[in-house]
Formats: sequence, C-alpha cells, structure tokens
Amino acid sequence: MARVPHVVADAGAFLSGAALQDVAQSVYTVPEVLAEIRDRRARRRLAALPYELQLRRPRADFVRTVTEFAKRTGDFPSLSAADLQVLALTCQLQAETAGPGSVRLQPPDKVRLSSSPRHPEATLHLAGFHLPAKHKRPRKGRQQHSPDSSAELPDDAEFGSFLYWRPPLPSIEDELQEMLKTHSISSSPAATDERQDSEDGDGAEEEEDDEEESDDDSEGWITPSNLKQVQQDTGHCDTVPANVQVGCVTTDFSMQNVLLQMGLHVLAVNGMLIRQARSHILRCHGCFRTTSDMTKVFCPHCGNKTLKKVAVSVSEDGSLHMHFSRNPKVLNPRGLRYPLPAPQGGKHANNPHLVEDQPFPQQRLSRKARQKTNVFDPDYIAGVSPFAENDIYSRAANLQIRDVALGAGRRRLNPNAVTKKFVKRR
Repeated sequence: MARVPHVVADAGAFLSGAALQDVAQSVYTVPEVLAEIRDRRARRRLAALPYELQLRRPRADFVRTVTEFAKRTGDFPSLSAADLQVLALTCQLQAETAGPGSVRLQPPDKVRLSSSPRHPEATLHLAGFHLPAKHKRPRKGRQQHSPDSSAELPDDAEFGSFLYWRPPLPSIEDELQEMLKTHSISSSPAATDERQDSEDGDGAEEEEDDEEESDDDSEGWITPSNLKQVQQDTGHCDTVPANVQVGCVTTDFSMQNVLLQMGLHVLAVNGMLIRQARSHILRCHGCFRTTSDMTKVFCPHCGNKTLKKVAVSVSEDGSLHMHFSRNPKVLNPRGLRYPLPAPQGGKHANNPHLVEDQPFPQQRLSRKARQKTNVFDPDYIAGVSPFAENDIYSRAANLQIRDVALGAGRRRLNPNAVTKKFVKRR
C-alpha cells in the first residue's frame, strides 16, 4: 500500500495506537490534540513514536472556513475546538498541495448515505392485511345524492368494493407439488436403482456430504483473512490510490462527514480510505417539523425543546429521506419527573432555559466595581495602595462575575455543589 505524503492525525489515532509510519510519510497534528491525550499508556506511546510528529497551527481564515462549512452540514455542535483545528489544518495542507480549488466551500446537494431499507413511519405491508387509505368525508351542501341512487345499489356492493374485500393469497401447496413432480421426472431411473443397491455405502457418503455442507457453511463468514476484501466489496473502505496527497486519520463521525463533504480524503486507523458521508437535520418529535438550522435548541414551529438530530439522504430525484434510530428512548426523560424551581428575581437570577425568547439578566458588575482607579490621584500609591478600588462584598463579586471587556465572563459553577458556609473553629 502506497504511503500518503501528508497525514493529519486526530486524538483517536494516538489512543488506538495506529501505526502511522506505515500509512504516511509525514504526520501532522495540533497542540490541542496532544492536550486531549491523558491516558498513561497513550502518553508513553506518544513519547516513543517511531516517526517524527510535526506540530502545526492552521491559519485563521481556514478555521473560519471550516467552522462555516460545519454549520451548514449540521455537524458543528458535535465538534470541539481541537476538532476544528484538525479540520482546518487538513484543509490548509490540501490547499497548499493541490491548490485552493481542490477544497469544496459549499456542501453538496446530494449526499450518499447508508440508510435503513424502509421508513419507520411508513405504512406496513403485511401479507393478508389491507390498510385502506383515509378518504375525506364529503362536506355538507356540496353534493346532493338522489334518493333512488342508494336503492339501485345491491346489498353486496359495500362489502364487495376494494376497500372491504381483497382476493386471497395464492396457495403454494400446488406449486410445491408441481416442483416435486418435475424433480422426480427429471431424475433418471438408473440413479434410483443405484441408490437402492448402494445401501451399504450410505455411511461413507453421509460423511462426505457432511464435509461438503461444512465447507458450504464456512463460505459466508467474515474472517481476518477476508476482512479487507469484504470492506472493499461493501464500499465502506478502499485502498488508498496513488493520487492522494493529503489525508486525515480520525475516528470521529462528525469530522469524517465534514471532510468528505469538503472533498478531502479520510483515512481509517488501518490506513484504508473511507468513502461514505452523512448529513443531518433537526426534527421535532412534538410537531414532526424539520429544520436545517443546527444551532436551534427549540422548535421554530411549536416552541418545544424536542429537536433531535436525524440522518437524511437525498435521492436522485431530489426528494429528502429521513432515517430514524431504532432506539425507543430518543427523547431522554431524565429530570422531567421533578418540578421546576420557582423563578428567581433580581439582576443576578439563575433560571432554567425553558423557551427561546426567555429574558435573562445581563449579569452586570456593581457600580463600585465599574469605577476605575485613578492612578493620577495624589493619594494613590503604585503597588499596594490603600485607596485602590476593589469590590469584594457585592453579590456580583460573590458570584465571581467579571468584566467581559477584560476577556473573562461568569464562571459556570455547579449549582448542586455543596459548600461549607460555617466552619467550626478549633
């Protein structure tokens, strides 16, 4: 297998202990990926790599491009900051190697998807059952039937219609009998005489037949020897062609979807080329409406917090097909059995987010904290000045609310954390 000149590795490649020296000529990663690896064994393997690992940071314009692309495909909520850095570095290397035109900036309209064979909400087609379609009732005053029309219809017309009657399924017993007759006619009488004469050798023949059956049964199994061939036949993975210059080794499905839709090459941990993409939308399980804006938390139509990510595919005629999960617990009811807390008031309230247009406090600092220390005051002393303004008693200071202009916001404290308010003195 030919090695790829430039390969960008994600944290999954290092955690799984992939032999990247057999896959790539040069291996790249970002510093954020190394910070994610905390496993002791993985850190030991990382310290003794048999190849040179090059650390690079992508440019800001490529990070911006990848972020906008991930928002269009719907994978942005599933990507971390390190994932975006890896995607941007792969995009940058591809642009440097093959030119900016080799990177796709808009998601494709039609996406190839591994889907379920049947829509879960489609009507069932069961043998022996007929589910008639629902017909609209005629409105009053629109149609007038003559009184003689009902008298002209026979009694069996209602039950003989298509909605109430269906021809029975054909019996297969007659077909089986015909198949047996044709099989018995095709067999020669000399073969039947030989079977009657060779009763003594039936044991040896049965043993040979058992061996042949065992050989036939072992044909459909997937073994380590034919695993690569099966993957190539199914189309999930393929050997890396010689024209691939840049690839990314990752086990994250969201990253693979973004890479494939951008026209970049995705490599598996074993070095195989992945050729499968997915796209997602949000579907409301309350009103069954869909939206392609993956940043939504509440349904734009009914306003409920019942949006879930659903895989979709586009057919050749442009129709959209949704593929649902077989897990019945799609909506997690955890925490819904307990009543909501009473709403809090004040300028530092902390209420749960229940609706989209819910007003939230601005979390401003106190007036004393907003006052700037005048360094030109004659009483001011540089260093430790007793006249320096420092707010430590207001509620904003107790909640650790900082000035946004200084690059810090409110720290997300755990509301369920137990704090000791009174400490016993010894």
